[in-house]
Amino acid sequence: MTHVELISTVTRAVRARGAATALAELRATRPAFTAVGYHDTAAVFAVWAVERLVAAGLSDRQIVWHPLTDARSVLAWWDEATLTSDAARVGFVPSTRAVLGDPLPGEPAELAPAA
Repeated sequence: MTHVELISTVTRAVRARGAATALAELRATRPAFTAVGYHDTAAVFAVWAVERLVAAGLSDRQIVWHPLTDARSVLAWWDEATLTSDAARVGFVPSTRAVLGDPLPGEPAELAPAA
């Protein structure tokens, strides 16, 4: 699955079933969306980013091309050593680079569709 396909799939799922369900479905199917296979911290980040952009009213096309959903944007919240760790691959690891006042990526709590 390419990164664009991942973001498109997550966007459709967030819109239809909500972020929590979208993440649960992503975890259940565990697609190989990175060179090293499934990565839970990156998956949580992708769903978190899409959820924020859907809530802001962006179109699907705007979400796919938004800087927040760029494959490299995860590095704004995590250092590379953490992202390449086994812990980050198998489970969500909290941000290592968040600045006080930044929104923190995390697992969604609600089950309602976003829009």
